[in-house]
Amino acid sequence: MDDTKKLEIEKKELVGTIYHDFVKSIHKNSIYKSIQLFKIDNNTAYYECEPYDKAYRCSTDEQFFETCKKLERAFKKYYKKIFEKYGVNAICVEIYNEYSCDAGLSVYDNGLIETSNF
Repeated sequence: MDDTKKLEIEKKELVGTIYHDFVKSIHKNSIYKSIQLFKIDNNTAYYECEPYDKAYRCSTDEQFFETCKKLERAFKKYYKKIFEKYGVNAICVEIYNEYSCDAGLSVYDNGLIETSNF
């Protein structure tokens, strides 16, 4: 099986991630594969972000900070699409390093993003 076919299969398995839901092209490494919808409750979409591939670097504090900034940019880019697709008006995100939840962010319907611990 060629690499493109393998990536297409992988993308289908990543249901609920921003990668599966909104990214049109297929990439080998992508921070979007690490962003998984956990639940929807009270008009809020809850996401968890955990290491999936090399795009999600978190071995050092500096790498984790850079990853958190990447995740923040990802939600700035896709929050409107998330609101539309899931009928929500807020997003709550837990960001994990290699071992535990170490940061978070919240996105509101006016585009305001609040970060926690980065």
